Amino acid sequence: MTATRPQGTRTESDTQLDELRAQMARLTAQVTELQQAQAERAHRGDGDDQPPLYSTVEQWVTTYLLPTFPRPVGEVGLTRWHWCEQWWRHDEAVTRLTALWYGWEQARLQMTGMLPWLRELDHQLPILYGDDGPFRNCAASGDLGEHRHRSTPEMPVQPAPQNWWGWWD
Repeated sequence: MTATRPQGTRTESDTQLDELRAQMARLTAQVTELQQAQAERAHRGDGDDQPPLYSTVEQWVTTYLLPTFPRPVGEVGLTRWHWCEQWWRHDEAVTRLTALWYGWEQARLQMTGMLPWLRELDHQLPILYGDDGPFRNCAASGDLGEHRHRSTPEMPVQPAPQNWWGWWD
């Protein structure tokens, strides 16, 4: 004869089974949300999973930036543009150009991404090529074939006093 339990009485295995069902429902909902977010990202063209078009900042500068946005080096009206063929030796230039490259890689994947990127480029080029920019001490090869690269002298610096940076901890 089999033992019967009174109706409405729950066993430990019933409780565990209910907990597993609830956990499965939560996990299913999370998977659905993640799938929807991924589909929306793909639809928007965020391109998180797309590799960069250019593998290095050097490739981007030489293959895209300089041919696409050429600037006359030397005196142009009231403006003087500076360039250094060894641009990769100027830390400031590398930092600015790398930021432009990363921004360009993101912007190219978005429908109107180039608009804000172009504004950023328009801001950065006068800084890079300007009289006060990282190439100010250099001269690109001209008709006479002269080329000059001079690194900017390092700025003097003193270390901060002990515990100076600890005020926000």
